[in-house]
Amino acid sequence: MMDRADVTISEKYRRLLESYQIEYDYGRNIEAYSGELEEGGETRTVDFLRIGRLALLYQTLDGQETGVWHPSERRWEKLGDEYRASVSEGIRMARKQVAPDLIRIPLSAPEDVR
Repeated sequence: MMDRADVTISEKYRRLLESYQIEYDYGRNIEAYSGELEEGGETRTVDFLRIGRLALLYQTLDGQETGVWHPSERRWEKLGDEYRASVSEGIRMARKQVAPDLIRIPLSAPEDVR
């Protein structure tokens, strides 16, 4: 669309700002949803927790297993019990069942992309 002469400059600008706004909003929100997780040939229903662009986590429905997605390695890693309560609380916050609060989650260190 940016190369088309029949689209006005103001429309191009509006679309560009709209794209930035969508990306900005996506990076600042928290979302929880249920879905299927396939791992090791086994499929399970889990609750996923997405925190902006910072983290994607899961927790089994019984709360016994918690994990985090490593995008650079394209794999899930199981987490220890120290994150179980925080992820469970984050899921409840995303579903607006409890008031927003700080939670402890694992974050990957930023990489140098030079």
